[in-house]
Amino acid sequence: MALSDNGSGAVNTFKLLTFNTWGLKYVSTFRKERLVAIADRLAKSDVNLFTSSTSPPSIVAGTSAPVAVSPPSSSSDVDDYDIVALQEVWSKEDWEYLDRVCAAKYPFRRWFSSGILSGPGLAVLSKFPIKKTFLYRFPVNGRPSAFFRGDWYVGKSVAVTILVLSDETTVALLNSHMHAPYAASGDAAYEAHRSCQAWEISVIVEELKLAGHAVILVGDLNSRPGSLPYRILEIDAGLKDSWELLNGQTDLELVKSMDPWEQIIRAATTCDSILNTWRAHRRPDEACRLDYALIDSNLLEPVQASVRFTEKIPSIGSYSDHFAYSATFRFKKKVISDSEATATTVLATSRSGSNEKLLQVYFDLKDLVSEYMETTLVWQRKWRMWHFVISFAVTLAFLPVITVVSYRAPWSSILFYFFGCIIFVTGVVNGMISFLFGRYELRNMRELILEVDDRLNYVKAFGQ
Repeated sequence: MALSDNGSGAVNTFKLLTFNTWGLKYVSTFRKERLVAIADRLAKSDVNLFTSSTSPPSIVAGTSAPVAVSPPSSSSDVDDYDIVALQEVWSKEDWEYLDRVCAAKYPFRRWFSSGILSGPGLAVLSKFPIKKTFLYRFPVNGRPSAFFRGDWYVGKSVAVTILVLSDETTVALLNSHMHAPYAASGDAAYEAHRSCQAWEISVIVEELKLAGHAVILVGDLNSRPGSLPYRILEIDAGLKDSWELLNGQTDLELVKSMDPWEQIIRAATTCDSILNTWRAHRRPDEACRLDYALIDSNLLEPVQASVRFTEKIPSIGSYSDHFAYSATFRFKKKVISDSEATATTVLATSRSGSNEKLLQVYFDLKDLVSEYMETTLVWQRKWRMWHFVISFAVTLAFLPVITVVSYRAPWSSILFYFFGCIIFVTGVVNGMISFLFGRYELRNMRELILEVDDRLNYVKAFGQ
Protein backbone atom coordinates (compact mmCIF):
# COMPACT_ATOMS: atom_id res chain seq x y z
CA MET A 1 0.00 0.00 0.00
CA ALA A 2 1.12 3.55 -0.61
CA LEU A 3 0.16 4.93 2.77
CA SER A 4 2.42 4.46 5.79
CA ASP A 5 2.28 5.20 9.48
CA ASN A 6 4.78 5.98 12.18
CA GLY A 7 3.96 3.00 14.37
CA SER A 8 1.31 4.81 16.40
CA GLY A 9 -1.46 4.43 13.86
CA ALA A 10 -1.07 7.97 12.49
CA VAL A 11 -0.58 8.19 8.74
CA ASN A 12 2.73 9.75 7.72
CA THR A 13 2.59 9.58 3.93
CA PHE A 14 -0.09 9.05 1.32
CA LYS A 15 -0.26 8.93 -2.46
CA LEU A 16 -2.70 10.95 -4.56
CA LEU A 17 -3.79 10.96 -8.20
CA THR A 18 -5.70 13.66 -10.07
CA PHE A 19 -6.99 12.87 -13.55
CA ASN A 20 -9.21 14.62 -16.09
CA THR A 21 -10.90 11.63 -17.74
CA TRP A 22 -12.51 13.42 -20.74
CA GLY A 23 -15.87 11.84 -20.15
CA LEU A 24 -18.24 13.95 -22.25
CA LYS A 25 -21.21 11.85 -23.25
CA TYR A 26 -21.84 11.71 -27.01
CA VAL A 27 -18.79 13.91 -27.61
CA SER A 28 -15.63 12.25 -26.29
CA THR A 29 -14.15 9.57 -28.54
CA PHE A 30 -14.31 6.03 -27.11
CA ARG A 31 -15.65 7.51 -23.86
CA LYS A 32 -17.13 4.33 -22.45
CA GLU A 33 -14.18 2.14 -23.37
CA ARG A 34 -11.68 4.59 -21.90
CA LEU A 35 -13.57 5.11 -18.65
CA VAL A 36 -13.90 1.35 -18.22
CA ALA A 37 -10.15 0.98 -18.77
CA ILE A 38 -9.43 3.75 -16.23
CA ALA A 39 -11.74 2.17 -13.67
CA ASP A 40 -10.27 -1.29 -14.18
CA ARG A 41 -6.75 0.02 -13.82
CA LEU A 42 -7.56 1.97 -10.66
CA ALA A 43 -9.33 -1.02 -9.16
CA LYS A 44 -6.29 -3.27 -9.49
CA SER A 45 -2.80 -2.89 -8.06
CA ASP A 46 -1.11 -5.61 -10.09
CA VAL A 47 -1.50 -4.17 -13.60
CA ASN A 48 1.60 -4.43 -15.81
CA LEU A 49 1.60 -0.90 -17.16
CA PHE A 50 4.57 -0.78 -19.47
CA THR A 51 5.32 -2.60 -22.67
CA SER A 52 8.22 -2.17 -25.03
CA SER A 53 6.05 0.07 -27.20
CA THR A 54 4.66 2.28 -24.47
CA SER A 55 7.32 2.56 -21.79
CA PRO A 56 8.54 6.14 -21.41
CA PRO A 57 12.18 6.76 -22.28
CA SER A 58 14.59 8.13 -19.75
CA ILE A 59 16.26 11.44 -20.46
CA VAL A 60 20.03 11.46 -20.31
CA ALA A 61 21.46 14.70 -18.98
CA GLY A 62 23.18 16.76 -21.63
CA THR A 63 21.38 15.11 -24.54
CA SER A 64 18.17 15.93 -26.33
CA ALA A 65 17.46 12.40 -27.57
CA PRO A 66 15.53 10.01 -25.35
CA VAL A 67 17.05 6.64 -24.53
CA ALA A 68 14.66 3.74 -24.08
CA VAL A 69 14.66 1.98 -20.73
CA SER A 70 13.64 -1.58 -19.96
CA PRO A 71 10.18 -2.05 -18.51
CA PRO A 72 10.16 -2.62 -14.76
CA SER A 73 9.95 -6.20 -13.61
CA SER A 74 7.14 -5.34 -11.25
CA SER A 75 4.80 -2.37 -11.18
CA SER A 76 2.34 -3.59 -8.60
CA ASP A 77 2.44 -0.35 -6.61
CA VAL A 78 2.39 2.10 -9.52
CA ASP A 79 -1.38 2.57 -9.37
CA ASP A 80 -1.78 1.96 -5.65
CA TYR A 81 -3.11 5.40 -4.76
CA ASP A 82 -4.68 6.32 -1.45
CA ILE A 83 -6.78 9.18 -2.85
CA VAL A 84 -8.01 9.56 -6.43
CA ALA A 85 -9.62 12.79 -7.65
CA LEU A 86 -11.30 12.64 -11.05
CA GLN A 87 -12.70 15.32 -13.33
CA GLU A 88 -15.08 15.09 -16.30
CA VAL A 89 -16.91 12.00 -15.06
CA TRP A 90 -20.16 13.36 -16.45
CA SER A 91 -22.02 10.18 -17.30
CA LYS A 92 -23.90 8.43 -14.52
CA GLU A 93 -23.21 5.16 -16.31
CA ASP A 94 -19.46 5.76 -16.10
CA TRP A 95 -19.63 6.65 -12.41
CA GLU A 96 -21.71 3.60 -11.56
CA TYR A 97 -19.08 1.38 -13.17
CA LEU A 98 -16.26 3.20 -11.36
CA ASP A 99 -18.16 2.99 -8.10
CA ARG A 100 -18.78 -0.73 -8.50
CA VAL A 101 -15.35 -1.99 -9.57
CA CYS A 102 -13.39 0.29 -7.21
CA ALA A 103 -15.50 -0.48 -4.13
CA ALA A 104 -13.12 -3.09 -2.72
CA LYS A 105 -9.99 -0.99 -3.09
CA TYR A 106 -11.59 2.37 -2.28
CA PRO A 107 -14.34 1.88 0.32
CA PHE A 108 -15.11 5.61 0.48
CA ARG A 109 -16.37 7.18 -2.74
CA ARG A 110 -18.27 10.28 -3.77
CA TRP A 111 -19.65 11.62 -7.07
CA PHE A 112 -20.82 15.23 -7.11
CA SER A 113 -23.97 15.65 -9.19
CA SER A 114 -25.29 19.19 -8.71
CA GLY A 115 -25.59 21.06 -12.00
CA ILE A 116 -28.00 22.31 -14.63
CA LEU A 117 -27.93 19.76 -17.45
CA SER A 118 -25.37 17.56 -15.73
CA GLY A 119 -23.17 17.66 -12.68
CA PRO A 120 -19.67 19.18 -12.53
CA GLY A 121 -18.09 15.81 -13.31
CA LEU A 122 -16.08 15.65 -10.08
CA ALA A 123 -15.49 12.43 -8.16
CA VAL A 124 -13.33 11.17 -5.29
CA LEU A 125 -12.16 7.66 -4.44
CA SER A 126 -10.49 7.23 -1.07
CA LYS A 127 -9.05 4.64 1.26
CA PHE A 128 -9.64 7.10 4.10
CA PRO A 129 -13.06 7.77 5.64
CA ILE A 130 -14.98 10.72 4.29
CA LYS A 131 -16.17 12.89 7.19
CA LYS A 132 -17.93 15.66 5.29
CA THR A 133 -18.43 16.94 1.75
CA PHE A 134 -19.84 20.04 0.14
CA LEU A 135 -19.96 21.46 -3.37
CA TYR A 136 -19.44 25.13 -4.16
CA ARG A 137 -20.65 26.15 -7.62
CA PHE A 138 -18.82 29.12 -9.07
CA PRO A 139 -21.13 32.15 -9.47
CA VAL A 140 -19.01 33.44 -12.37
CA ASN A 141 -18.78 30.63 -14.91
CA GLY A 142 -19.14 31.51 -18.56
CA ARG A 143 -22.40 32.35 -20.32
CA PRO A 144 -25.57 30.33 -21.07
CA SER A 145 -25.38 31.54 -24.68
CA ALA A 146 -22.19 29.48 -25.14
CA PHE A 147 -24.20 26.25 -25.11
CA PHE A 148 -21.72 24.70 -27.54
CA ARG A 149 -19.03 24.98 -24.83
CA GLY A 150 -21.11 23.74 -21.93
CA ASP A 151 -19.19 25.18 -18.96
CA TRP A 152 -22.18 27.14 -17.66
CA TYR A 153 -24.56 24.20 -18.08
CA VAL A 154 -22.46 21.67 -16.17
CA GLY A 155 -21.98 24.10 -13.30
CA LYS A 156 -18.19 24.23 -12.88
CA SER A 157 -17.45 23.89 -9.16
CA VAL A 158 -15.00 23.05 -6.43
CA ALA A 159 -15.86 19.89 -4.47
CA VAL A 160 -14.59 19.83 -0.89
CA THR A 161 -14.07 16.46 0.79
CA ILE A 162 -12.89 16.22 4.39
CA LEU A 163 -10.89 13.01 4.82
CA VAL A 164 -9.96 11.55 8.21
CA LEU A 165 -6.47 10.05 8.14
CA SER A 166 -6.21 9.56 11.90
CA ASP A 167 -7.80 10.78 15.12
CA GLU A 168 -5.81 14.01 14.93
CA THR A 169 -5.26 14.44 11.19
CA THR A 170 -7.74 15.54 8.56
CA VAL A 171 -7.17 16.50 4.93
CA ALA A 172 -9.41 18.94 3.10
CA LEU A 173 -9.29 17.83 -0.52
CA LEU A 174 -10.55 20.44 -2.96
CA ASN A 175 -11.24 18.92 -6.36
CA SER A 176 -11.98 21.44 -9.09
CA HIS A 177 -12.36 21.86 -12.82
CA MET A 178 -12.22 25.54 -13.72
CA HIS A 179 -13.63 27.19 -16.85
CA ALA A 180 -11.80 26.13 -20.00
CA PRO A 181 -9.97 28.58 -22.28
CA TYR A 182 -11.10 28.45 -25.90
CA ALA A 183 -8.52 30.94 -27.17
CA ALA A 184 -5.15 32.27 -26.09
CA SER A 185 -6.55 35.76 -25.56
CA GLY A 186 -9.69 37.82 -25.92
CA ASP A 187 -13.26 37.07 -24.94
CA ALA A 188 -12.98 33.33 -25.63
CA ALA A 189 -10.01 32.99 -23.26
CA TYR A 190 -12.31 33.40 -20.20
CA GLU A 191 -9.36 34.49 -18.06
CA ALA A 192 -11.55 36.80 -15.99
CA HIS A 193 -13.88 33.89 -15.19
CA ARG A 194 -11.05 31.61 -14.08
CA SER A 195 -9.55 34.41 -12.00
CA CYS A 196 -12.89 34.92 -10.25
CA GLN A 197 -13.07 31.18 -9.64
CA ALA A 198 -9.54 31.15 -8.21
CA TRP A 199 -10.58 33.95 -5.84
CA GLU A 200 -13.58 31.93 -4.65
CA ILE A 201 -11.35 28.91 -4.06
CA SER A 202 -8.88 31.08 -2.15
CA VAL A 203 -11.62 32.21 0.25
CA ILE A 204 -12.62 28.59 0.88
CA VAL A 205 -8.98 27.53 1.39
CA GLU A 206 -8.50 30.19 4.07
CA GLU A 207 -11.51 28.96 6.02
CA LEU A 208 -10.37 25.34 5.80
CA LYS A 209 -6.91 26.29 7.04
CA LEU A 210 -8.45 28.11 10.00
CA ALA A 211 -10.37 24.91 10.76
CA GLY A 212 -7.05 23.08 11.08
CA HIS A 213 -7.24 20.89 7.98
CA ALA A 214 -4.28 20.06 5.77
CA VAL A 215 -5.45 21.57 2.48
CA ILE A 216 -4.83 20.09 -0.97
CA LEU A 217 -6.27 21.62 -4.14
CA VAL A 218 -6.25 19.26 -7.12
CA GLY A 219 -7.77 19.15 -10.55
CA ASP A 220 -7.73 20.62 -14.01
CA LEU A 221 -7.40 24.31 -13.23
CA ASN A 222 -7.04 25.27 -16.91
CA SER A 223 -4.36 27.77 -15.90
CA ARG A 224 -0.68 27.71 -16.69
CA PRO A 225 2.02 28.32 -14.07
CA GLY A 226 2.46 32.03 -13.52
CA SER A 227 -0.98 33.02 -14.83
CA LEU A 228 -3.20 35.24 -12.69
CA PRO A 229 -5.45 32.39 -11.41
CA TYR A 230 -2.30 30.44 -10.50
CA ARG A 231 -0.84 33.45 -8.66
CA ILE A 232 -4.09 34.02 -6.76
CA LEU A 233 -3.98 30.45 -5.48
CA GLU A 234 -0.27 30.61 -4.74
CA ILE A 235 0.02 34.06 -3.17
CA ASP A 236 -3.42 34.84 -1.76
CA ALA A 237 -4.49 31.29 -0.83
CA GLY A 238 -0.92 30.45 0.24
CA LEU A 239 -0.86 27.14 -1.58
CA LYS A 240 2.35 25.70 -3.01
CA ASP A 241 2.72 23.82 -6.27
CA SER A 242 3.83 20.30 -5.32
CA TRP A 243 5.66 19.85 -8.62
CA GLU A 244 7.62 23.08 -8.25
CA LEU A 245 8.46 22.34 -4.62
CA LEU A 246 10.29 19.25 -5.90
CA ASN A 247 11.58 20.49 -9.24
CA GLY A 248 11.87 24.25 -9.02
CA GLN A 249 9.95 26.95 -10.87
CA THR A 250 8.69 26.06 -14.33
CA ASP A 251 10.38 27.89 -17.21
CA LEU A 252 7.58 28.01 -19.78
CA GLU A 253 9.87 29.10 -22.61
CA LEU A 254 12.29 26.26 -21.90
CA VAL A 255 9.41 23.77 -21.87
CA LYS A 256 8.47 24.78 -25.42
CA SER A 257 11.89 23.73 -26.71
CA MET A 258 11.96 20.38 -24.90
CA ASP A 259 11.55 16.97 -26.45
CA PRO A 260 7.95 15.69 -25.92
CA TRP A 261 9.07 13.09 -23.36
CA GLU A 262 11.19 15.71 -21.62
CA GLN A 263 8.11 17.92 -21.36
CA ILE A 264 6.35 15.14 -19.48
CA ILE A 265 9.23 13.96 -17.28
CA ARG A 266 10.87 17.30 -16.51
CA ALA A 267 7.93 19.71 -16.74
CA ALA A 268 4.90 17.51 -15.92
CA THR A 269 3.00 18.60 -19.01
CA THR A 270 -0.41 16.94 -18.81
CA CYS A 271 -2.25 18.63 -21.67
CA ASP A 272 -1.79 19.07 -25.42
CA SER A 273 1.21 16.76 -25.62
CA ILE A 274 1.74 15.31 -29.09
CA LEU A 275 2.36 11.97 -27.34
CA ASN A 276 -1.34 11.92 -26.45
CA THR A 277 -3.24 10.29 -29.31
CA TRP A 278 -6.13 12.74 -28.93
CA ARG A 279 -3.76 15.73 -29.13
CA ALA A 280 -1.24 14.44 -31.65
CA HIS A 281 -2.26 17.20 -34.10
CA ARG A 282 -1.07 19.96 -31.76
CA ARG A 283 2.28 21.71 -32.09
CA PRO A 284 5.02 20.44 -29.73
CA ASP A 285 5.35 23.88 -28.13
CA GLU A 286 1.67 23.87 -27.14
CA ALA A 287 2.17 21.20 -24.46
CA CYS A 288 1.39 22.63 -21.04
CA ARG A 289 0.71 21.78 -17.40
CA LEU A 290 -2.90 22.38 -16.36
CA ASP A 291 -3.38 19.63 -13.75
CA TYR A 292 -2.08 20.32 -10.26
CA ALA A 293 -1.82 19.33 -6.65
CA LEU A 294 -1.41 22.59 -4.71
CA ILE A 295 -0.80 22.13 -0.99
CA ASP A 296 -0.58 23.89 2.34
CA SER A 297 3.19 23.58 2.74
CA ASN A 298 2.97 24.42 6.44
CA LEU A 299 1.50 20.97 7.09
CA LEU A 300 2.46 18.92 4.03
CA GLU A 301 5.51 18.35 1.89
CA PRO A 302 5.77 16.44 -1.40
CA VAL A 303 7.99 13.38 -1.50
CA GLN A 304 7.53 12.37 -5.13
CA ALA A 305 5.57 13.58 -8.14
CA SER A 306 5.14 12.36 -11.71
CA VAL A 307 2.84 12.21 -14.71
CA ARG A 308 0.78 9.01 -14.99
CA PHE A 309 -1.53 7.30 -17.49
CA THR A 310 0.75 8.15 -20.40
CA GLU A 311 0.35 4.64 -21.84
CA LYS A 312 -2.12 3.71 -24.57
CA ILE A 313 -5.11 1.40 -24.51
CA PRO A 314 -4.65 -1.18 -27.27
CA SER A 315 -6.70 -0.42 -30.42
CA ILE A 316 -8.13 2.73 -28.80
CA GLY A 317 -5.45 5.25 -27.84
CA SER A 318 -4.61 7.34 -24.80
CA TYR A 319 -6.68 7.01 -21.64
CA SER A 320 -7.83 10.64 -21.91
CA ASP A 321 -7.00 13.88 -23.69
CA HIS A 322 -5.08 14.75 -20.49
CA PHE A 323 -2.41 12.76 -18.70
CA ALA A 324 -2.83 12.23 -14.95
CA TYR A 325 -0.71 13.77 -12.22
CA SER A 326 0.36 11.85 -9.11
CA ALA A 327 2.15 12.99 -5.97
CA THR A 328 3.11 11.44 -2.65
CA PHE A 329 2.90 13.65 0.43
CA ARG A 330 4.34 13.51 3.92
CA PHE A 331 2.97 15.29 6.96
CA LYS A 332 5.24 17.77 8.67
CA LYS A 333 5.56 17.88 12.42
CA LYS A 334 3.35 20.52 13.96
CA VAL A 335 5.44 23.47 15.04
CA ILE A 336 2.54 25.27 16.74
CA SER A 337 0.30 23.53 19.23
CA ASP A 338 -3.44 23.67 18.75
CA SER A 339 -3.83 26.06 21.67
CA GLU A 340 -1.34 28.46 20.12
CA ALA A 341 -2.75 28.24 16.62
CA THR A 342 -4.96 31.31 16.84
CA ALA A 343 -6.70 32.78 13.84
CA THR A 344 -4.12 35.56 13.69
CA THR A 345 -1.24 33.08 13.62
CA VAL A 346 -2.81 30.97 10.91
CA LEU A 347 -3.59 33.97 8.73
CA ALA A 348 -0.09 35.36 9.19
CA THR A 349 1.48 32.15 7.87
CA SER A 350 -1.13 31.20 5.28
CA ARG A 351 -0.22 33.57 2.49
CA SER A 352 2.86 33.34 0.37
CA GLY A 353 5.16 36.16 -0.65
CA SER A 354 5.62 39.81 0.30
CA ASN A 355 2.89 42.39 0.69
CA GLU A 356 4.01 43.86 -2.64
CA LYS A 357 3.28 40.59 -4.45
CA LEU A 358 -0.02 40.23 -2.64
CA LEU A 359 -1.09 43.77 -3.53
CA GLN A 360 -0.03 43.25 -7.14
CA VAL A 361 -2.25 40.16 -7.37
CA TYR A 362 -5.20 42.17 -6.05
CA PHE A 363 -4.56 45.05 -8.47
CA ASP A 364 -4.22 42.65 -11.41
CA LEU A 365 -7.44 40.87 -10.46
CA LYS A 366 -9.36 44.15 -10.14
CA ASP A 367 -8.00 45.43 -13.45
CA LEU A 368 -8.85 42.22 -15.30
CA VAL A 369 -12.40 41.95 -13.94
CA SER A 370 -13.05 45.69 -14.38
CA GLU A 371 -11.85 45.56 -17.98
CA TYR A 372 -14.11 42.58 -18.67
CA MET A 373 -17.09 44.38 -17.12
CA GLU A 374 -16.46 47.61 -19.03
CA THR A 375 -15.88 45.98 -22.41
CA THR A 376 -17.08 42.42 -22.95
CA LEU A 377 -19.91 42.37 -20.41
CA VAL A 378 -21.31 45.77 -21.43
CA TRP A 379 -21.07 44.86 -25.12
CA GLN A 380 -22.72 41.47 -24.56
CA ARG A 381 -25.64 43.03 -22.67
CA LYS A 382 -26.15 45.83 -25.20
CA TRP A 383 -26.18 43.79 -28.38
CA ARG A 384 -28.43 41.15 -26.85
CA MET A 385 -30.91 43.78 -25.69
CA TRP A 386 -30.85 45.48 -29.10
CA HIS A 387 -31.40 42.09 -30.69
CA PHE A 388 -34.51 41.69 -28.55
CA VAL A 389 -35.82 45.17 -29.44
CA ILE A 390 -35.20 44.75 -33.18
CA SER A 391 -36.61 41.21 -33.17
CA PHE A 392 -39.77 42.43 -31.43
CA ALA A 393 -40.15 45.23 -33.99
CA VAL A 394 -39.57 42.88 -36.93
CA THR A 395 -42.11 40.41 -35.53
CA LEU A 396 -44.73 43.16 -35.27
CA ALA A 397 -43.95 44.22 -38.83
CA PHE A 398 -44.45 40.66 -40.01
CA LEU A 399 -48.07 40.54 -38.79
CA PRO A 400 -49.59 42.81 -41.50
CA VAL A 401 -47.25 41.30 -44.09
CA ILE A 402 -48.55 37.82 -43.28
CA THR A 403 -52.13 39.06 -43.59
CA VAL A 404 -51.53 40.67 -47.00
CA VAL A 405 -49.54 37.84 -48.58
CA SER A 406 -52.02 35.25 -47.34
CA TYR A 407 -54.48 36.57 -49.97
CA ARG A 408 -51.97 36.65 -52.83
CA ALA A 409 -49.67 33.69 -52.07
CA PRO A 410 -50.98 31.69 -49.11
CA TRP A 411 -47.95 29.38 -49.04
CA SER A 412 -45.60 32.35 -48.50
CA SER A 413 -47.48 33.41 -45.36
CA ILE A 414 -46.34 30.15 -43.77
CA LEU A 415 -42.70 31.08 -44.48
CA PHE A 416 -43.18 34.57 -43.03
CA TYR A 417 -44.85 33.05 -39.98
CA PHE A 418 -42.07 30.47 -39.54
CA PHE A 419 -39.22 32.97 -39.81
CA GLY A 420 -41.11 35.45 -37.66
CA CYS A 421 -41.37 32.86 -34.89
CA ILE A 422 -37.63 32.13 -35.09
CA ILE A 423 -36.79 35.83 -34.96
CA PHE A 424 -39.13 36.40 -32.02
CA VAL A 425 -37.94 33.38 -29.98
CA THR A 426 -34.23 34.13 -30.46
CA GLY A 427 -34.87 37.77 -29.61
CA VAL A 428 -36.71 36.87 -26.40
CA VAL A 429 -33.96 34.42 -25.38
CA ASN A 430 -31.26 37.03 -25.95
CA GLY A 431 -33.34 39.63 -24.12
CA MET A 432 -33.66 37.34 -21.11
CA ILE A 433 -29.92 36.57 -21.18
CA SER A 434 -29.18 40.30 -21.28
CA PHE A 435 -31.63 41.31 -18.57
CA LEU A 436 -31.35 38.32 -16.21
CA PHE A 437 -27.96 36.66 -16.71
CA GLY A 438 -26.18 39.90 -17.64
CA ARG A 439 -27.32 41.55 -14.41
CA TYR A 440 -26.44 38.39 -12.45
CA GLU A 441 -22.89 38.26 -13.84
CA LEU A 442 -22.42 42.01 -13.37
CA ARG A 443 -23.50 41.92 -9.73
CA ASN A 444 -21.27 38.92 -8.97
CA MET A 445 -18.26 40.65 -10.46
CA ARG A 446 -19.03 43.87 -8.62
CA GLU A 447 -19.26 41.90 -5.38
CA LEU A 448 -15.89 40.28 -6.08
CA ILE A 449 -14.27 43.67 -6.64
CA LEU A 450 -15.68 44.87 -3.31
CA GLU A 451 -14.23 41.78 -1.61
CA VAL A 452 -10.84 42.46 -3.19
CA ASP A 453 -11.07 46.10 -2.03
CA ASP A 454 -11.68 44.90 1.52
CA ARG A 455 -8.55 42.76 1.36
CA LEU A 456 -6.56 45.58 -0.23
CA ASN A 457 -7.51 48.04 2.50
CA TYR A 458 -6.62 45.55 5.22
CA VAL A 459 -3.25 44.64 3.72
CA LYS A 460 -2.36 48.31 3.22
CA ALA A 461 -3.27 49.11 6.83
CA PHE A 462 -2.13 46.05 8.74
CA GLY A 463 -0.08 43.87 6.40
CA GLN A 464 -0.99 40.27 5.64
